[in-house]
Amino acid sequence: MIDYLPLFILFVIAWMVPMILSWLEITKIPSVIVEIIMGILIGPFVLNVVPVENELLNSLSYLGFLFLIFLSGIALDIQKIISSFPKGKLQAVDLVSNTFLVATIIYLGSVAVAVLTAISLPAFAGIDKVFLVILLPSVALSIIVPIIKHDGELSRKFGQIILIEGAIATIMTIILISIYSGIYSNKGFQFELFLFLIIFVVFFIAYKIGRVLIKVKLFQRLQYKLEHASSQIRIRGSIAVLLLFVLIASIIKTEPVLGAFFAGTLLSLFLAKERSALLFKLDGMGYGFFIPVFFIMVGVNLDMNSIKDIATSFYFIISLTASFFIVQLIPATVMIKLFKWKRSVSSAVLLSSRLGLTIATAQIGLSLNIISPAANAGIVVAAILTSILSPTLYKYLSAKVDHYYSIYIVGGGPSGLMLAKRLDLHGIPYLVIESQTENLPELESIGIEHIQANDLNIDTYRKLKIRPVDTVVVLTSSDTKNIRISKLISDQLGHHKLMTVTSNPEVYLDHPDITEMQVINVYEIIASRIENEIMQPASTHALTDSFGSYSVEEIPVRNNSIDRMFVKDIPFPHSGSLVVVRRENEVFIPHGDTHLLTGDLVTVIGNTEALIEFRTLFDN
Repeated sequence: MIDYLPLFILFVIAWMVPMILSWLEITKIPSVIVEIIMGILIGPFVLNVVPVENELLNSLSYLGFLFLIFLSGIALDIQKIISSFPKGKLQAVDLVSNTFLVATIIYLGSVAVAVLTAISLPAFAGIDKVFLVILLPSVALSIIVPIIKHDGELSRKFGQIILIEGAIATIMTIILISIYSGIYSNKGFQFELFLFLIIFVVFFIAYKIGRVLIKVKLFQRLQYKLEHASSQIRIRGSIAVLLLFVLIASIIKTEPVLGAFFAGTLLSLFLAKERSALLFKLDGMGYGFFIPVFFIMVGVNLDMNSIKDIATSFYFIISLTASFFIVQLIPATVMIKLFKWKRSVSSAVLLSSRLGLTIATAQIGLSLNIISPAANAGIVVAAILTSILSPTLYKYLSAKVDHYYSIYIVGGGPSGLMLAKRLDLHGIPYLVIESQTENLPELESIGIEHIQANDLNIDTYRKLKIRPVDTVVVLTSSDTKNIRISKLISDQLGHHKLMTVTSNPEVYLDHPDITEMQVINVYEIIASRIENEIMQPASTHALTDSFGSYSVEEIPVRNNSIDRMFVKDIPFPHSGSLVVVRRENEVFIPHGDTHLLTGDLVTVIGNTEALIEFRTLFDN
């Protein structure tokens, strides 16, 4: 009889951990770290409610391990990496400016520093040096990608260098540990080790077959017809691809993890047009079932007795944690010419995050007896420490970088407050400048970003370092004061991107020195609102009543993965909806079988989170 109680306990933990972290608003600690710690608590060294030798849990844990590597392969954007290759003749300037080359130099530098670290530090005496050199440069893409995506860096050069270096480190760690495990298992370099190249051959053949299949009309029709409900044909096909590569890796006696990674990479090449829908489902399978079992079982299987000699273990853990940072900090100096030292250090700190891949690599080393249980436990603890320290230090260093706002609102009265709320919904960075103390409590109570300052003092605006592209919206309660502030900013700073609202626009015509200022007539706004109430009362009321939660936004479709995709196949946010599509001079309401094309302008409605997801989905 199978004992289902341990499995039930595991999934109660997997279910509760994210909810508790969200409830307590603990955002800087990844849930997988808490899952590992909970695994230690329920394991044999604390509560002993989940046995180490449970066959069912260990099988599911290994599947979770493979699924984690599989999803890491899918997460790679191969096309983006290829597009980063140097174009034309390689020049010296490319070494410090080309995205791909800079990322490659950082990785190679991390390997070189890893060699010196593994050899020189006394704490690593007695540990396999080759294994350490492979382990130290490994990177946690699962931590890095969400952070740079949240900061809006993913599509910029800074974020791309971090992403590509992380991708290179991931690929090389998996390939190198697979090759080395083969060498170690066979007690030397043998011809059979070249059999791992078979995976590359299968990868190439599968890619060619896939390119032919996706052009076959019958195949396309069956894919769309059987994608939903009980068939879920794309999911079944994806799992079949995963198992095919894992099977081949097992047959040629190399690490199945290599097969899982190449299976994911292969799928990533075919998800350019359907990435969101399929990836959403695979993430659900992996992070909803298999992967939590892996991380919790890492904690259960952690040999806490092996680190009972706290003095020795502490020295090893601190040395390893420091090494993870050192191997990234030194090579990151190549970025100083591009981003100055502060941003370069912040990138190195973020790249020092270690988690899933590092722990997985340690598990392989433990299974091969390359490392001891004590070293494995130390690696897991060090990985947990870096995954907590790295994001925190990155946020701290990033906060020290000059921060700019797109919109500056002068005046925190009712109009300024309403505008700030709407900008919050759109995710636009803004700052309210308020001189009156009586308005401050309301601004603070609802979390409006603001400063209290003299709005008639030019030094207030000089300190803000307002850029020419930024908009200054002057919304004090007095037209006279609005004009004085606008003239001050225009004359003293030479900034002319100004805007205000007034019921008496003729007053501004008497000041030709601020004629570039955009003056909005409040009566036109009122007339427009009344027109909407008369012509479309139902929709106007619905939006007005829900203002605190919902807003409408137009977003251009620039994401190539959406191109020619059916609306019904796009995983829209649950709290948002697609309303209208504008294509060249044509405006129409989309249906499930409508194709979206790059270049379309879509109108969406949703709450704050939904609008952020829509922007990521369409304009990424």
